[in-house]
Amino acid sequence: MSGYRTSPIDAPAAWYGSSLASRDDWRYTLTAEDIDELDAALDGVRGRSWQDVTRDDFPLPRLGKRLQEIAEIIDAGLGIFLLSGVPVERMSGDEAALALWGMGQHVGVPQPQDAERTLLHHVRDTGAKFETDPNVRIYQTNAEQVFHNDGGDLVMLLCRRSAKSGGASRMASAVTMFNEVVKRDPELAIVLQQPFHFDARGQQLPGRPRTQEVPIFVWHGDRLNALHKRHYIEAAQRFEEVPRLTEKQIAALDLLDELFEDPDITFSFEMAPGDIQIAGNFSIFHARESFEDYEEFEQKRHMLRLWLGLEDGRQLPPIYRETREFGPLFDIPGRLAG
Repeated sequence: MSGYRTSPIDAPAAWYGSSLASRDDWRYTLTAEDIDELDAALDGVRGRSWQDVTRDDFPLPRLGKRLQEIAEIIDAGLGIFLLSGVPVERMSGDEAALALWGMGQHVGVPQPQDAERTLLHHVRDTGAKFETDPNVRIYQTNAEQVFHNDGGDLVMLLCRRSAKSGGASRMASAVTMFNEVVKRDPELAIVLQQPFHFDARGQQLPGRPRTQEVPIFVWHGDRLNALHKRHYIEAAQRFEEVPRLTEKQIAALDLLDELFEDPDITFSFEMAPGDIQIAGNFSIFHARESFEDYEEFEQKRHMLRLWLGLEDGRQLPPIYRETREFGPLFDIPGRLAG
């Protein structure tokens, strides 16, 4: 780790929700030509398992280049993008998975999302409760997901069906959050760059500890990197080997929560069927409101999710090597750490 950052950061990803709402440079709607390419690619793999489909199996001559451009914009720019118009209304669940997987192949390298090394997750309410099952993760419930980030360089989330009500997405720039902490309490900015214990929720790799110790903010390679899951930090307190949170740590977490409630900082929007939300995990925190779902399974809210690594992604802080979120990125040939 290259020391503590104690001054605000000037970067494209340091946006405020109040200004993002008036911009359209982070949105793209598929054209008729894009959809024709997607349909043709799907026709070539329909009936196959998504695990067996490679980038060469899913040619997207025009759309593929656009997806690569979007990935570069996210990594070096705002950190967020919304792609709309995927014709999910005429796709089965398997076809939607193939579509997301195939498009994702043109963005990056799929990353494992759990201890079983699953590369594509179906995000649904399973009826499980985070509070009563130590291995349940919030995305498997209909509860509110507080601000956090996922694994890999990017998360790519396709909306196949929205909920009966609720479930709006919320975004916040991690860079803006850090800058606001520096302005309000520089001492807490340093606390947030020191390690916290995170509950791995049973998803750690074999032989790894059941918690991971990592800062929320890491300044490395002249870029800010972030990993935050307050639910998991607090859940780790159930383990006797984990030290109790200090008053300063709690104050720092509370300040982040206060900032997350500032409507000038965060941005909320509804995902519609056919939308794909793509976010940079090092620079964006995201959240989801609680939702009410339909009774019938075939109408229930259904999202599909990929975590993706970039072959030419940013230099990785060595402290991330042991995390389940970012550790697999170190296995991508050419990725730099140090």
